[in-house]
Amino acid sequence: MEQYVPSTWPNSQYSIQVETTFHKWHIQRLGKSGGQKILFVHGTGSSSHTWSDTVNFLLEKFEVLLVDLPGHGFSKLPAPNESSLQSVVAGSLELIEKISFVPDLIVGHSAGAAIAVLLAEQIDTKNGTICINAAFGEFPGIAGVMFPIFAKIITVVPYSSDILASLSRNNERTEKLIANTGSKITNDRLDYYKILFSKPDHVKGTLKLMAEWDLSEFLNHLKNSDANINFLVGTLDKTVPISISKKWSQILTKSNYKEIQGAGHLVHEEMPYEVSQSILEQLKAPRV
Repeated sequence: MEQYVPSTWPNSQYSIQVETTFHKWHIQRLGKSGGQKILFVHGTGSSSHTWSDTVNFLLEKFEVLLVDLPGHGFSKLPAPNESSLQSVVAGSLELIEKISFVPDLIVGHSAGAAIAVLLAEQIDTKNGTICINAAFGEFPGIAGVMFPIFAKIITVVPYSSDILASLSRNNERTEKLIANTGSKITNDRLDYYKILFSKPDHVKGTLKLMAEWDLSEFLNHLKNSDANINFLVGTLDKTVPISISKKWSQILTKSNYKEIQGAGHLVHEEMPYEVSQSILEQLKAPRV
């Protein structure tokens, strides 16, 4: 059964679904056909809508691809073990090959930043990667032990996602969730998250990705990488400490680090113009 995309959803007129071997993706391809191509990868619990304001500043000159991660937004909930980093990257490669979209630049947010880096390496993108508030670390202390276990339990308990989704229909809970990121977004953008977290499959897809997410191999690989990464952070981020991006920018010799003052984890939703300008700068910069 096809996933329904409301007409009020950002850029819904461009929404299509594409099947690959293990995933069924909701994607939006828009902008200038034949222009430089940019792939955007959202973070855990979000969807392609998160980029809608940012890409508005890019559509006249560039072609963009917005993708809902497996189980997120309007992409179908995948089978067990198909939400892991390795599976999502493999599925993403199959997707862009199937639709003939080879990006010149990949922009990833939070958990999506790891996907972006690995994709850029596989494709050998001309302009590297922009990692916004990159989640390149582990949960500290007891949270690092208990949170993944909780996520794994939730994904296999019958009806748990329905229960969590019903709780999330409480507007105050969603508002608190977004406030805890350190970001202040407009009411219309907050409404998109209320819609997402009222969908049981989206809630389960979010928890499923958390449960299957393991960055240990990726982080070991990253230490010896020559990746061309522009780390972009909001200084008020309460979800991922900005020290993580700063640390990796010092380890990776070809990387850059830039702060956007007064923004939180959803910096691209709070300050889409500023983020779009960083994207333009990356596209103009000579490859190193």
